[in-house]
Amino acid sequence: MKLKTTALLCAALCSPAAQAATSIEDVVRFSGFGTVGIATSDDNDADYRSNIEQSTGVGFSNNPDSGLDTIFGTQVDIEIVPKLTATAQIIARRLSDYNSSKPYFEWANFKYDLNEQTYLRAGRFVAPTFMISESRMIGYAQPAVRPVAEVYLLSPISYMNGVDGGYKFLLGDTLVKLRAGVGTLNQEINQVNGTLNFKFDIKSFDTTVEHGAHSFRVGYQKISMDVMNDALELYDLAMDQLEDNGVTNASSIHDRMQRLDVPLDFISLGYMYDDGGMFVQTEYAVRKFDSDFVQSLDGFYLLGGYHFDKWSPYVSFSKLIHQDQAEFPALDTSSIDPGLGGLVSAVNAGSQLLIERDAWTVGVRWDLLSGVALKAQIDHIIKPKNTVAEFVNATNEFFAEERDINVVSAAIDFAF
Repeated sequence: MKLKTTALLCAALCSPAAQAATSIEDVVRFSGFGTVGIATSDDNDADYRSNIEQSTGVGFSNNPDSGLDTIFGTQVDIEIVPKLTATAQIIARRLSDYNSSKPYFEWANFKYDLNEQTYLRAGRFVAPTFMISESRMIGYAQPAVRPVAEVYLLSPISYMNGVDGGYKFLLGDTLVKLRAGVGTLNQEINQVNGTLNFKFDIKSFDTTVEHGAHSFRVGYQKISMDVMNDALELYDLAMDQLEDNGVTNASSIHDRMQRLDVPLDFISLGYMYDDGGMFVQTEYAVRKFDSDFVQSLDGFYLLGGYHFDKWSPYVSFSKLIHQDQAEFPALDTSSIDPGLGGLVSAVNAGSQLLIERDAWTVGVRWDLLSGVALKAQIDHIIKPKNTVAEFVNATNEFFAEERDINVVSAAIDFAF
């Protein structure tokens, strides 16, 4: 009886129907995407960057620059058992290690669908910080060459390691999606105070409402942030010495320059419309720190255009706004070592810097083939004086002067 049962089982597994049900195409899906870009700037006194993680860009370090927008990504989705899927996505792009592009996992998680409406996920997944966070690496999915920097520069939180869950339901013909998650991220970022090591503990909530060609989104992240490097350890030591020496304003400034367990609120509002003809995309984002160590900023953009068959011209206006710029009272550092005194002055000055700019963008997208698009874009950035305005590697002249910077970009996007 046992041999007969085994024989029947083998016959069933070897049948064409069983082979079709267990073929690799049914359980494994590969996909990929990328952007090959080139950009040039008419200002060589600073680097324009496309996201806050980049420590170089186009202008001072590279002009022209083939790494500003160039990204390659590949993804595999594996259905382990019905309703349980494993996803891994590897990205190669320019980060804070200057001009190199080291591959890393943007996604690496398990997702379980409790039913058609509800899922649970654990591992690494993209943080839903902005309206197009999940697709922001996929240039082919976006109308412009890159996500608008004046908003997407506000947060370095690309992905998070943790758990999240989602629920969706219909209200008539309107689809509502709810999502919540918790996670962490360790990130190295080049800033005005040097290369800093950030640790974020993140609680994230967002809601999306889709109705016809309209999509509305609101997101909120409650974050606890730690910022560390060797220079900042010395800074705290120096400030402690100034406090012990009874220096006026030392205690109040040190309290305002908290860098461990710093509360951060991040709020984003977004709207998209695309009826196959006209398209509109807009976002407003706010980052609010309960510390003067990192500036509290707002960002806004409005982008619109029209699809003329395979051609899609677009224009946008964007704005980076500095809220509650820090102003510190005078601080006498003469009672401590001159080197430590210089460090204190430099760190405090960096936290008081103005960060503001406006930008106008005009561009066009040409859908050359299925899965392939060509884009060309001109960004005109208006920078006030006495700010680097999120540019990096800036000269003293660039900081001091009002500048109008033009960045011309071209890109080939593909997805398969």
